Amino acid sequence: MKISGKKIAGALNVILLVCMVVIFVLFMDLPFLTEQVSRYFIYLVPSMFFFYTAGSISLWFLWELRKLILSVREGNPFVRRNVKSLKRLSVALALLLADFIFIFCFVPSISKLLCIAVLLLGVLCAQVLAHLIERAAEYREEIDLTV
Repeated sequence: MKISGKKIAGALNVILLVCMVVIFVLFMDLPFLTEQVSRYFIYLVPSMFFFYTAGSISLWFLWELRKLILSVREGNPFVRRNVKSLKRLSVALALLLADFIFIFCFVPSISKLLCIAVLLLGVLCAQVLAHLIERAAEYREEIDLTV
């Protein structure tokens, strides 16, 4: 059975929307969770700063990724709009990287180092993809003008 790209993009769109709703619910619930976990966290203020910053950036990241997936679903992956989205995704990942470095200074762990490495790789991959899509969009515009 062959699954089309539009079905996969539609499924990813639904998954991204669910993730955005979950993050938003956690945002609303974070002040109440703070009371429950405050006795377990030594660095409560940096942790709350990390959670709110990471949550905000994650929502922005998911929104940009959703726009990118919707344009692929429409059949227009090689447009300038996607280049801008990929560059914004790269910025979002870089900000998440900075946020993880910030919390690593207070609560160091191997898992945070792994997250930092993966986020750095994501930033670089998003930049390369943005450049590739930009070149493909230029070629597509040239072909459209030639025809």
